[in-house]
Formats: sequence, structure tokens, C-alpha cells
Amino acid sequence: MSAKLRQLEDTDRPQAPEEAQADLGGRNWSELPLGEPGTWPASLRTIVDLMIHSRFPMFLAWGPELAFLYNDAYRPILGTKHPDAMGRPFRDVWPEIWDDISPLVEAALKGEATWSEDLPLVMLRKGYPEQTYYTFSYSPVRDESGQVAGMFCACTETTSEVFNERRASFRIALDDALRSITDPIEITRTAAEALGRELRASRVGYGEIIEGGAVLAVERDWVGNSDVASLAGETRVLDSLGPDLAAVVRAGQTVVVEDCRSDPRVPGESAWANWDSIGCRSLIAVPLYRDEDLAALLFVHEPGPRRWTAFDVGLTEDVARRTWDAVVRARAEAALRESEARFRHMADSAPALIWMTDERGKVTFANLHFDHVLGRPNRAMHGDGWMNVVDPADLERFRAIMRDAFHKQAQFRAEVRVVARGGNVRWLRCEGVPRTSDSHAFLGYTGCAVDITDVKRAEEHQTLLIHELNHRVKNTLATVQSVAGQTMRNAGSLEAARESFESRLLALSRAHDVLTRENWDGASLHEIVAQALEPYRAHGADRFVQRGPEVRLIPRTALAVAMALQELATNAVKYGALSNHTGSITVEWRVDPASPSPRLHLRWEESGGPDVKPPSRRGFGTRLIERSLAQELEGDVKVAFRQTGVVCTIDAPLPTG
Repeated sequence: MSAKLRQLEDTDRPQAPEEAQADLGGRNWSELPLGEPGTWPASLRTIVDLMIHSRFPMFLAWGPELAFLYNDAYRPILGTKHPDAMGRPFRDVWPEIWDDISPLVEAALKGEATWSEDLPLVMLRKGYPEQTYYTFSYSPVRDESGQVAGMFCACTETTSEVFNERRASFRIALDDALRSITDPIEITRTAAEALGRELRASRVGYGEIIEGGAVLAVERDWVGNSDVASLAGETRVLDSLGPDLAAVVRAGQTVVVEDCRSDPRVPGESAWANWDSIGCRSLIAVPLYRDEDLAALLFVHEPGPRRWTAFDVGLTEDVARRTWDAVVRARAEAALRESEARFRHMADSAPALIWMTDERGKVTFANLHFDHVLGRPNRAMHGDGWMNVVDPADLERFRAIMRDAFHKQAQFRAEVRVVARGGNVRWLRCEGVPRTSDSHAFLGYTGCAVDITDVKRAEEHQTLLIHELNHRVKNTLATVQSVAGQTMRNAGSLEAARESFESRLLALSRAHDVLTRENWDGASLHEIVAQALEPYRAHGADRFVQRGPEVRLIPRTALAVAMALQELATNAVKYGALSNHTGSITVEWRVDPASPSPRLHLRWEESGGPDVKPPSRRGFGTRLIERSLAQELEGDVKVAFRQTGVVCTIDAPLPTG
């Protein structure tokens, strides 16, 4: 037998460590069911000695009345029931939970041990109902005769662990629920309902502070009690709290009121009337701040007094923060979506190809203008799809420019050919600028490409025109030089030379005017003939006949024909049909399509003029017509001096293009 037990026999009193021993010694056991400790059986004294020396919470219920004995570690569980609970009947100690535990007690007294894990019990150990949880074992205790004389319990309170698990599960469920919601109002309603149901509250709401912090705007709250009205709308909630509690809120601290009528921070009946007006007597209010300004409030209301637990307050604060984060996230995402929508609308409306890449160079956005320019869906450009439209001849050069720009994260500009649907090649001028985050992290490139195909074609056409102009100027100067030389060589006098040279230059000028109006793409034979004869119509418009189909001449042919007609008309004025008042000139032509290539047949015929005698020698005009024109036209040109008038025939292939 231990020294402790021997001392118990000697003193007729159990010896216990610390306060438990004092409790055992300080009781008037004669008034309690067990009587004086000296009368206790050895089995009871053994268990008591074991129990009071343990640091684990334990109690013993012994005898017909189940007298309640416990150790020092069990005292926190009793709360205010200690020390009066020592030695009293078990049922009198815990009447509020007796209906819950009596079946377990009865089983132990029948010799059956029981085990309970996280058993929920509502206790009145601190003067008010409190939800608690316990894990314990009830074991039968036998006396010297072997009969069950009592019940022994080793227990631990798991209230904190259960609440922590509940809080963790609640957080996970709430986060899952809020993650898929994009509407800030629906986020606050969902969070309010979840918190209200978890706390079994009467009303839970979320509101935003407006008008300088005086008014709470509640879009939608949750009401779980038919006797409580919704606060949706606007309310001067901080005024309702009173100046002291309003100061607590503005300081960023959580307000907890168990009963406004007994809380000294809510003074007087006028303040109580404000609370009554919104159906609230106890509350939890969590302020939320943005940029050091009071921005929102999450509140939990009850129409009657309520003792809020640490779990209630902690969970409300947690929900407030998570709701606020979700609302801020939803608004940021909505702003981002709106910004992206505006960007897409602007980009799709722009008359340019707008694109974006990620940090690896993969295209993530291409506007609708790609459809218009390339005839391919803009989504076909995504990823590396853009490489499928770059002309293979330019692809490696353009990729090298892109790689170098990405390596340096620098702006770039390049011109590249692309192949549109149908094989049509177009020129693009591409520009790109690096895109970075607020923290200066490289995100990729944003750029645009402008269709410069028309510019490129204009440049090519301009170059062609310059070369062609050079060629034409040289040819014109050569023609002028030849005309001048031949005129001077064959003229009888300086005055005659001057007149002949001027007329020939004017003819050349008129032909140039026709071609200039047509951008030197060619000229109508009708207009060439009309311009050649126009200076001579003063002799009488009815003396000219001009007929033939519509024929387009290339510039070289048009100039040659115009010069030939000028020589023929000048000769007619001097010697032929236009040298009297009765002569006439007929110019007619036709096109023979039956040959391997179309051929032009043109005939100049004079009649009604003086008799014509063949010249003794061929002059410059005749040589110009027969030789130069034939050579220029690569055809056959003949001038016949018939008695009735000069006849000139042209038979030459008709170039196209």
C-alpha cells in the first residue's frame, strides 16, 4: 500500500495534490452521500488516490447517489460549478446534460464500458448555455465484493478542435461557393446565408459605407427569422450604434454586443429605441477597410440577447474578410472583362491588324481585321498559326527579327509579305512593343500590322514610271533631234524650216496630250486621228471623213501614227486636197482578226484637190511615213501619189496591252 493511502487511513481523509486535496479536506462530508472519508471502502480510496494524482481530467461517481469526485485537471470543465460539485450527486452537478449522458451512465453501472467521441453537450457551467464537445469513456468500478459500485471517467474537452474543424470545413465550402460567382451582390448574399445558417442567426448582411461613413447601403441580406425584417436599402447604421460603438467600428475593431440594454456602450432608452427599430438587441459587426477608409460592414443580428462565443466571433470575422476579398476580386474581374471587351471592340473596329503574344511569342489575340485582309479566321493566327500566312521567302528573316526583339525585349518594326487565301500576296508593315506587368515582368508583345500593299504597288509603279519616263524622254528627244535635223536639211529657207519644225512639234505635243490623259496606258485611234486633223478643220469640217471601229493603240504606236498623220495633213495643205476649196480627206480603218494576230488596216485618201504629180525626190515627210512608221509599227506602210490625190495605207500587227 502506498504512503498516500496509509496517510489516508491514518487521517480518515484522502490525500490529493494541490487544490484537489484541499477540496477533499475542506468539505463537510457528513452532509454528503459518501459520508466521512474514514468510512470509505479501500477500493474507493484506491481509485481516488489514483485519480487525484493524475494530470488528465477525471471524475468518479460512487454509490447509490453517484457521489461526484474529481481531480484538479477536471476543474476547468466544471467552471463555476466548482467547488460545490465535490461530493454531490452526479445528477445534481450536471442536470442540464443528464438526459444526454444517463444512458451511458446506466450502461456503466450494468458493467459495460462505453466510449464517446466529440459528443455534443450544452452545459451551464458559466451561467449561460454553452455548446461543448467531449471525448470520454465511462467505465464500471467494482467494490471489494466484486459488485459495480460506481463509474469512472477519463475525459477531454474537444470543443476547440471540433469548432476548428467546423471552421475549416465551412471555409472550404464557402470558398468553393464564392469561387464560381462573378456578381458582387450574389457573393455577399451567398456568404450572408452561409454564415447565418452556420451560426443559426436571425439576420446576416453585408453593406458598403457611403456618404462619408454615415450610411450603410445593403443590397441584399439574409433573414432566418420570420420576426426579423430585411435591412436591404440604406440605413444610418453607425448612428444607430451610438457614438461609442461607432468609434470602435471606425477604429477597425469588431463590435460584439450581447445585450444592448445591459451594454454600457449603448446608453439610454433613446439608443435602445434605435436598436429596436431595426429589430436588433445583440450583434456582431466587422468593419472592412479599403485604402485606410471604412468601406464596408458585415453584421450578424439577433432580436434578443445572445452570448456570442469565440467561435461565433472568429467565424464572422473570417467570413467578413473572405467576402470582402471575393467582392474585390469579382469587381476587379468585372473591370478587367469590361476593359477587355472595350479593347476587343476597339481592336476589332480598327482598320489595322492588331495582335498580342505571350512571353513565349505565341499569339494570344488577333482582331477581326485578319479575316478581312487574309481571308482566314483570326483564331487561325493563335499560337504559331501566324507563320502559316507569312510568305515562305520572308519567314526566316521575319522570325529572326522577332527572336532578336524578344531577346532584347525591345520595340521592333519590319515589313513582310503574307499570303492571303487564294494565293494573293500582300505586304504588311508590322510594329511591336513589349508589354510588362506592374512589377515590370515581361508579358509578351502588343503590336499592329498595316496593309501597305497599295503603297508597295504605288512605289513599284512609280519606279516603273520613272524608268518609262526616262525612256520616253530619251525617245522624244531623239525624235525631236531627228525631226529638227531632217527639217533643216530639206527646208528651202529658214522660215520654211521654222514653220515645218513647229508644226511637227505641235503634232508631237498633241499626241502626248492624248496619252497623258490616258496615263500613258494607250490611246484611242479615233482620238489620235481627231487630234491630228483638228488644226485643219478651219478649211471646212465637211471636208473630212473619219470612220472605223474602236481601237486602242499602245503609246509607241499612237505617237508614230500621230506624226504620220501630221505629215500627211501638212502635205495636203501645201499641195493636196486642202490646197483648194473642193478637196476632201477620208481616213478609215478596220481590224482584221483572221490573221494569227489582229492586224490594223488604215487608209488615208485625198480627193477633189489639184492633180497630183509624183515628186522628183522623196522628202523628209515621205521618208518619215514610209520608213520610220513602218519600222515603228513593224508593218507595211506605203504612200502613193495618184493623180486624184495622195493615198497612204498602213498594214501592221495590232499590239495589245
